[in-house]
Amino acid sequence: MQRMVKAATWVVAVVLAGSAGSSVRADNAVIKGKVIFDGNAANYKRTVINTRKDPNCAKSVKRIGTENVIINKHTKPETLRNVMVFVKKGIDKKYDPPKEPVVLNQHGCHYEPHVLGVMEGQPLEVLNSDDTNHNIHFLPTKNQQVNFTQPKKGMKKNVELEAEGPFKVKCDVHPWMGCYIAVFTHPFFDVTGKDGTFELKGLPAGTYTIEAWHEEFGPQTMEVTVGTDETKEVDFTYKPKS
Repeated sequence: MQRMVKAATWVVAVVLAGSAGSSVRADNAVIKGKVIFDGNAANYKRTVINTRKDPNCAKSVKRIGTENVIINKHTKPETLRNVMVFVKKGIDKKYDPPKEPVVLNQHGCHYEPHVLGVMEGQPLEVLNSDDTNHNIHFLPTKNQQVNFTQPKKGMKKNVELEAEGPFKVKCDVHPWMGCYIAVFTHPFFDVTGKDGTFELKGLPAGTYTIEAWHEEFGPQTMEVTVGTDETKEVDFTYKPKS
């Protein structure tokens, strides 16, 4: 009898262990790729912004370039920076937001980063790293407008936002300053950097609508199916008319 009980216990333990292992393995799919620029890069040269209206800005940084279109010319093929890539549809699981804040830094009289993502309920820390007065003005369509000043270097303020697609942030003191924020109910988002790549990892196996969003060239979507333990590589391509 004892042998039967031990055997049954062993079987249950194995089944539970297998189930636990399966649940872990089920959330490790990856969708990654790059955002390609297929156009004439000469039409999108960055220009130097005149910051001399604020002497403190001129002291803190030598040059600031426009950030609305940044082409990574060193990559082959050429890629785009500051593209938000995220899962738009297909997530049916609830995810708790991280407690660690995402930082929006005002440094050198521009926003760092230029495009950022944050989860709903996750703190967004707005930081002034400049020795000058800044104004932070959110322009969302769903969330309430946020509008406050940070006159001293080192000032911080936390803001929490509801889920919403990318919206603009501006500084009413320095008109050249601008960035974009997107708020999600899940952690599957990324922003392309100097290599133009993105990676959405830790996904459950399934079929998803993936969106790439760029402030000048707009959104693109594609449907991607990815299985357990699978890494699927997909690329977005922007072909501007000019």
